[in-house]
Amino acid sequence: MFRRTFVRLGAAVALMAGGAAVVGCSSSHESAGRDTLTENVGKYPPAPSGVNKPRVGVPPFNVQTAGGISGDLNSLAADQMTTLLDQSDRFRVIERAQLQKLLDEQNLEGIVKPGELAKPGQVRGVDYLLIGKVTNLRVKKENKGNEFGLAQVGGQFFNAGGADVKNKETVITTECGVDIRLVNPTTGETMPHTSNFSEYKRTDSAKSMGLAILGANAQSNADIDISEDDKGKILRLALDDALRKALPQIDRFLMEQPAQTSSVAPGPNGAAPAGPAGVTPADASAGSGAPPAPGTPSPASLAAKKFCPNCGAANEASATFCAKCGHKLD
Repeated sequence: MFRRTFVRLGAAVALMAGGAAVVGCSSSHESAGRDTLTENVGKYPPAPSGVNKPRVGVPPFNVQTAGGISGDLNSLAADQMTTLLDQSDRFRVIERAQLQKLLDEQNLEGIVKPGELAKPGQVRGVDYLLIGKVTNLRVKKENKGNEFGLAQVGGQFFNAGGADVKNKETVITTECGVDIRLVNPTTGETMPHTSNFSEYKRTDSAKSMGLAILGANAQSNADIDISEDDKGKILRLALDDALRKALPQIDRFLMEQPAQTSSVAPGPNGAAPAGPAGVTPADASAGSGAPPAPGTPSPASLAAKKFCPNCGAANEASATFCAKCGHKLD
């Protein structure tokens, strides 16, 4: 009896060693698979020439999961989309921490909820918000594959603390839906041509996708648990796919916006318009000795203005935020 148990234990240890060898040998292949899968993420066709780049912020997404996927992924998805929008070179993207700071400083807490604009409100320094939802994020086992569990070797001897080792050739499917749209926060209106819903689905081996399976049973369509890093990777792939599909519509929207120009319509009472970066004709003539043009502010009145350190625009002395770019004034 003792000999039989010893032989069983020896076989189990041999399997453990073999499994470790397989994992060690496959690590480079997994890295290669991971790199191949994500090598084009964030690489998009160039934006149309001459289009405006509006200022866009990304509040938390609403990520709905299914099966074994769990955790707070709302902020993670928003972080991923912020990076992808910046890489698209079509927007002036506001960092997520800066967006929250703008909302806090302007007493706009509660204007956004995960995946929705809770109530309209003017957000100085922001042209649009990109609102997003991810629905039914799931990773499932597609077929049984060739798996073995150390807990099954040696009977009850390994039942305590014995972890299943999953074969990397197991075929899995990752899937979810992604809904994104550009919203004017002041009016709550979704901008034309910017709403897109995309279905993301990929079926491949765990090794090819570079995913580490933490737990699954042998049944087809069984939900699979994966690491936090792999959840972020799947989100990045799905969001990249959705943004890529939406770019033609977004480009159409951007091309329909008025082109940027240095000329600005006259202000109230015939006041001269501000030039680039808020510099008025009076500013330009101040150092030349030429008299100010009729109707332009006098140097004395300009001295009472606050100039934005971010864009240079002139603001009223009592202003807390820049009327042009939303930057907080000292």
